[in-house]
Amino acid sequence: MKMNLSGFMTRNRLLLFGGVFFVFLIWFGAGFFFSSESGMEKGGERFVPVETKSFRLSILERGVVIPAKVSPVSSKISSNQAKIVWLIKEGTRVKKGTLIARFDTKPFLDKLLKAEQLSADAEATLHATEKLLSLQKEEENGKIEEAVRKLEIAKIQANNIENGTGPLKRKIFEQKFHQSERVLALDRNELADLDVLLKKGHISVRERDRSAEKVKTAEEQVQVARAELKNFNRYTWPKLLREAELLVTGAESNLQRVRRTADLQIQNWNAKVEKARRALVNRRKILKKAQMDVVNCDIYSPTGGLLLYAELPRENGRRKIQIGDSVWEGQTFLKVPDTRDLVAEIRVREIDVAKIGNGMEAEIELDAFPGKLFPGRVESIASLAREDRKHRGVRRFYTRIRFTGDTDKVHVGMSVTTRIIYRLVEAVPAIPQDAVVYHGGSTYVKRLGNEGVELVPVSLGARGEEWVEVMSGLQAGDKIFRREE
Repeated sequence: MKMNLSGFMTRNRLLLFGGVFFVFLIWFGAGFFFSSESGMEKGGERFVPVETKSFRLSILERGVVIPAKVSPVSSKISSNQAKIVWLIKEGTRVKKGTLIARFDTKPFLDKLLKAEQLSADAEATLHATEKLLSLQKEEENGKIEEAVRKLEIAKIQANNIENGTGPLKRKIFEQKFHQSERVLALDRNELADLDVLLKKGHISVRERDRSAEKVKTAEEQVQVARAELKNFNRYTWPKLLREAELLVTGAESNLQRVRRTADLQIQNWNAKVEKARRALVNRRKILKKAQMDVVNCDIYSPTGGLLLYAELPRENGRRKIQIGDSVWEGQTFLKVPDTRDLVAEIRVREIDVAKIGNGMEAEIELDAFPGKLFPGRVESIASLAREDRKHRGVRRFYTRIRFTGDTDKVHVGMSVTTRIIYRLVEAVPAIPQDAVVYHGGSTYVKRLGNEGVELVPVSLGARGEEWVEVMSGLQAGDKIFRREE
């Protein structure tokens, strides 16, 4: 009895459940039918008309807010002795000209003292060399003046020989010759007179012979005087003229030699002075460099912003700069990003980079301010692509979008979504993106016709974020099926 009752209850439960399920199917089908009929009549929720639309084409990328300009801070001291002894705390907001770091000045003060001494020595050497040059010039000018005087004396002596003593000597010889001829003539006349007197017997032969001897002596004197005059004209006078010429040319050659020697000596001393001057200039440069090294031990912020420590390579890897580190010249050890001038840095795929260009308008949405759009403009596009670290084989171009509006509440490091508007499609037949059906590499839409819903192939053009341009396959006013969200 109990078993029959249990079986009866089980059969009743199955019948009850089947009846409820059948009622539910009828209700669901009727609801679906009436809702479809209502949607087709109102043209709202599922079937929408093909309309003429204007829409924007854009590229959507994620990125991060960074400073537009980061001012590097580096050492200007040309050695590795720039040891940090003081640093302002990282993250401090600094103004332009704020003291942010200091190097140990002791090694540079020692160099400065040595440079000052060497510069003073070089200056003293230059003054001494210039004084010696002045003395050398005086000495060489004295030698030249003496040589000029000797030349003048030589010219006077030569003129005396040519026009003074030389002609006078010739005149003496000529006079002596003429006197001897006159004496000879007188002695011959006297001898002729004595010859007449001897014939008459008024004188003796001895007296006549003495007169003849005088004539002979006079003749010899005439010959000697003639020979002396001839010798003077032939030998002595040319010799005197040559001596006069040699006196002048010798004095002129000596003057030229003295001048050449003087020029050479002065050139040598000028070279020594120039060498001393160059040495002084070099020492002064070293002194100025030493002075600047001392000045450059104090590091000031080149701009206003947030101070950041740079990472330096070390034997066990890289770490941030700290007190006690030594910094090379030109090595960046601090950074001051200008947080007042911000940009959004994104990475654009290489298939999209040809679509964008500098100056294009953009919209920036920060994760911290959902729904709020900040205006921007494309500032720069990298010339070289970089490998995407997350997707192998994908290359991206770093692109910077500058904020063109208010950025008071925007901070460095915020995540952003950027939209670069690269084209405006105006007044074209368009359908929603979610109305397109993709099948076998072709595009279709479900169009509502007279005989119900039909699958229609379409040719599509420009694709925006929400709308797609229809090139062919549909007409304005056609109703198409749109997937519900």
